[in-house]
Amino acid sequence: MPLGNHTSQWFGNIYLDKLDKFVKHELKAKYYIRYVDDFVLFSDSRTELEYWKEQIIQFLREKLKLEIHPEKSRVIPLSQGIDFLGLKIFYHYSLVRDSNRRNFERKLKKLKILYREGQINREQVVESLEGWMAFAKHANSYKYRRELLRNFNKNFPIKDKSQIIRSKKIKNFFRKFYASKTEFSVQKTLLLVQKGCTVRQIAEARSIKEGTVWNHFANLIEHGQLPIWRIMSKRKIVKIITKIRDPSVSLKQIKDRIRDKDISYDEIACVRAHLKMKEKISKSQKKY
Repeated sequence: MPLGNHTSQWFGNIYLDKLDKFVKHELKAKYYIRYVDDFVLFSDSRTELEYWKEQIIQFLREKLKLEIHPEKSRVIPLSQGIDFLGLKIFYHYSLVRDSNRRNFERKLKKLKILYREGQINREQVVESLEGWMAFAKHANSYKYRRELLRNFNKNFPIKDKSQIIRSKKIKNFFRKFYASKTEFSVQKTLLLVQKGCTVRQIAEARSIKEGTVWNHFANLIEHGQLPIWRIMSKRKIVKIITKIRDPSVSLKQIKDRIRDKDISYDEIACVRAHLKMKEKISKSQKKY
């Protein structure tokens, strides 16, 4: 059964369920995380961790006929960072492991040769790049991903007019790239929106002003993370769009054209952010 296949992951979790029960119910480990065959335990006592390690090695060998990789199984302080799921995780941030980054860059060099020889097209390269960017996004890697995207456009130039990007898949790729710019505070607001909270409820839950919530909405919309139709009625959206001739004009100018007391400056800002998002995607398609 191939690695990475959803069926193999499913069976892996079933098989290792006995390990979960052993760690939680017999070793009584309070802090334990496992993802398929990658797992971490936390404790204030190094002695306790060393004991758990020996017990787990014995359990896996006798009960599940498995062996732990000797070089990947270590007892270390959190300050050194934890290698988990391809990331180096520290207290307040995480990084992509150097070995993983080098592996992808080697793969990209091979793709560059294949592309230059006409063996693959640009969209196939984007599929590979998109998967890696989605993984790297889990770490503090915005600058790295931005540089990677620049190198992609340098090393995989458009060969002819027929390669101008129009596919939905690549359009979504650029949408995700812009989405990575949103701040963590804004992401908290997005989480509450997805739970169905109103502007007032979000403001109360987060102890912020309603105007700040609307600013977060505009930010999320501009970066393609929140559909404007989720927070506003179609009637208002259409009415505002028909009065916006240029997304760069001031809110007051747009408000004066609309002449509707039921439409607020915040709502206009969100519609304008929606148009800016569409404009960015359009420019990215033409540029890349």
